[in-house]
Amino acid sequence: MSEQEALTTSEMIYQALKKDIINGVYPSGEKIKLESVKERYNVSYSPLREALSRLAESQLLINSGQRGFRVPVMSQSDFEDITNSRIKLECMALEMAIEKGDLKWESNIVAAYHLLAQQEKRVHELGEISQESRDDLDKAHEEFHQALLAGSQSNWLLFFVKSLNSQFDRYRRYSTTFQFSSNRSVEYHRRLKDLVIERNKEEALKVLADHIRYSAKAILN
Repeated sequence: MSEQEALTTSEMIYQALKKDIINGVYPSGEKIKLESVKERYNVSYSPLREALSRLAESQLLINSGQRGFRVPVMSQSDFEDITNSRIKLECMALEMAIEKGDLKWESNIVAAYHLLAQQEKRVHELGEISQESRDDLDKAHEEFHQALLAGSQSNWLLFFVKSLNSQFDRYRRYSTTFQFSSNRSVEYHRRLKDLVIERNKEEALKVLADHIRYSAKAILN
């Protein structure tokens, strides 16, 4: 296998494992068995170990040295820490974005919101509840939030925000009680879009923090 092929395989296994960990294919606390994972994704050990190391860097796996890798144990205190960290870092990024964002940034927000609104309509109003529709909504939701924060122009801050979002999403996927109120979810996104475009920093930060807290409460209930 060439170096380029190894990198491509490593990225593929990284994305596949990340998705499966977030979706609960590998339960909380489970040890990752290299042989079974190798067979599941039909890859060699070298790109697999590279992917596992990358996942450990973002805390989606725990590297226990000689004992190998395991999925982090989930707990309410851990989730509360993730939620509070999300609020602080995302509000910091949004504040910077409102201060620094240009016209292109605003245009990207409007475009991302339009796509999100259409996906929300498919699921909440038209009743399209297939896994594909829900995956499309999740993707549009993620891209809208990324568009909001992109104007911060801080790659490191956005990196940590993205890592926290992955951790938060892992808890959301595990939750059997999570259920958005469609009207409230749509309203949060509309208000965020409008307030950010208006450069109403104080109100936008309040709405973003409330949006995250509302999502966290829906997961824990």
